[in-house]
Amino acid sequence: MRVLITTDGSDCSFEAIRQFIKLINGTRHQITILYVMPLLTIGRDIGYIEAEQERAGINALNTAISIFNKAAIPAETELQQGTPADAILEIAKNGNFELIVMGQRGTGGFREYVLGSVSKHLVQNAPCSIFIGK
Repeated sequence: MRVLITTDGSDCSFEAIRQFIKLINGTRHQITILYVMPLLTIGRDIGYIEAEQERAGINALNTAISIFNKAAIPAETELQQGTPADAILEIAKNGNFELIVMGQRGTGGFREYVLGSVSKHLVQNAPCSIFIGK
């Protein structure tokens, strides 16, 4: 099974990974771990902020891959930029993924409240099944 694991660096996303690993119980899947850097629409210090976003994404991917490594499960990583929900949907569709794994809550805070949650958007629009961990 092709599985797309999404992370935003939150504890909830890492816990979803741990729950998924327990559920698959040693069975093998083709796993891709995805971090999406949100698009920025600000001016002057955009280069610094993009570098910080990339650093946060790499850290989140490294944490996620270390969880899989501890369970001796191979996985690939991918770092993208875009609107998180839209990017995840596009990658899931174009990559013919059969399952998306994600945490229930992310790091969105107030922005997530105003714009609607990524998990809700994915549940309503995903081209495949979704596992949402707590």
